[in-house]
Amino acid sequence: MRVTVCELSDDENDFLKDWRNLKSHLRESGTDLLLMPELPFCKWLATEKMVSDDLKMRSVQEHENWLKRLDELNATRIVYSKPVVAHNKLFNTAFVFEKGKGHSKIHAKSFFPEEEFFWEETIYHREDEPKFELLDLGEIKIGALLCTEMWFTQYARQYGKMGIDILVCPRATGIGSVERWIKCGQILSIVSGAFCLSSNKSGIGEHGFQWGGKGWIAEPITGNLLGVTDATQKFLTLEIDINKSRLAKKEYPLYVKEQGKVREHSKF
Repeated sequence: MRVTVCELSDDENDFLKDWRNLKSHLRESGTDLLLMPELPFCKWLATEKMVSDDLKMRSVQEHENWLKRLDELNATRIVYSKPVVAHNKLFNTAFVFEKGKGHSKIHAKSFFPEEEFFWEETIYHREDEPKFELLDLGEIKIGALLCTEMWFTQYARQYGKMGIDILVCPRATGIGSVERWIKCGQILSIVSGAFCLSSNKSGIGEHGFQWGGKGWIAEPITGNLLGVTDATQKFLTLEIDINKSRLAKKEYPLYVKEQGKVREHSKF
């Protein structure tokens, strides 16, 4: 199957250019699965620790407006995250859009940073219980880890045990930590026994913050990178063999049996 990762600008004007170029790229290549960056359709909300309700609702509305345009893209399925208001709480929630079928929820983000430019713990809420369930799309099964969730590698292994074929990781990360995130994605592809896809914000954001870009596709078993986007090639479409994911479930480390929780030992 054909999969596509990308990097899209956080700047509104540059995003419009990226959108036009993405449409052009997909007209030529087409794709079975397109992964968007984390919260792609509005300026990054968590730059400031104190965010007004008006700005939160603007972010919600801008995402809803852009989601109506997903049919413009020559992609069978599109994975994205968007801000969702429920019970007066704001959630960062991943969805998949399937042409002809509509939008299906994957899960709401459960782990948040709390630092300069990333005041997510203050702004967003988490569901009562973390839900990391696979989404069965017929011929493929996918799991999702939203940005910071990637570092909680136990969920990648859990997804692998469930039998996912593709692990999608929408990100919003800066340029200073790009190499760490790429290494993390490679490890996750090994731990989950699945192709790991990631897309990221790029360009210059608020207060001159520089987003990292670098979407990637990593393969199971080896964790090798099949391709990485950059400022000159912001979209990457590759053919992947899903059978590699299925064979990986029989390989190390997925076949290793778990023995339950680690027990604490004491000399006394």
